[in-house]
Amino acid sequence: MTDGTLTDIDLDTLCLFLDFDGTLVDLAPTPDGIAVPAGLPSLLTRLHARLDGRLALISGREVAVLDGFIPGYPGDIHGAHGAEWRMGGTYTAHPMAEGSVVRAAQAQAQAAAGSLPGLTIETKRTGVVIHYRAVPAAEPHARAIAQMIVADAPGMELHPSKLAYEIRPDDVGKADAVARAMAGQSPGLVPLMIGDDLTDEAAMVRAMALGGAGVRVGPGESVARWRLDDPGAVLDLLTLWADRT
Repeated sequence: MTDGTLTDIDLDTLCLFLDFDGTLVDLAPTPDGIAVPAGLPSLLTRLHARLDGRLALISGREVAVLDGFIPGYPGDIHGAHGAEWRMGGTYTAHPMAEGSVVRAAQAQAQAAAGSLPGLTIETKRTGVVIHYRAVPAAEPHARAIAQMIVADAPGMELHPSKLAYEIRPDDVGKADAVARAMAGQSPGLVPLMIGDDLTDEAAMVRAMALGGAGVRVGPGESVARWRLDDPGAVLDLLTLWADRT
């Protein structure tokens, strides 16, 4: 992949992977509080066409949730940090999805969160997230809750992210989603992962191992070759690529 600017990238060999929260949309105090730019669904559709389908979302959000935010998006989605995915129209979920271990972890999180106002519990088919974005000072409390839950959840592990702790299956991650997506691509194609969070860093490392690179959105230490300031800058870049002939 070129050592030049992002605008120099050869789109004809690019496989593009995009995070969602903090990358395509600004973060919000609660998971449901985000504002999706009006033109985002159509932009992603145009970009998907420009890349001949080599565009996928890799997000902590579930596939069904992303469908609601970006209706009509035709590309593949790897949701719940790779614990579920829809590729070529076929949906697959991790074996632990909606199982007894996941349900027990969710019940514990809901019960424990009541001890501190401001914590938000996000449940997924494959796990649970404890958000403390509305009360940053509650980080130690949120961490203690998450550690307590994961200690009693065989097959699951704890992952920190931006003002949140997520409990999910211990054999999934965004890096695996990149590998899964690239396994079906032709030789010579190059992966690029764009993300803003700690969970995206492993995906960037995997992209680098496959001959590609990463783009970090916002501040923070990163392995990424390039950096963009915020989701607005990401959308500007994607628009430039979608319109390139």
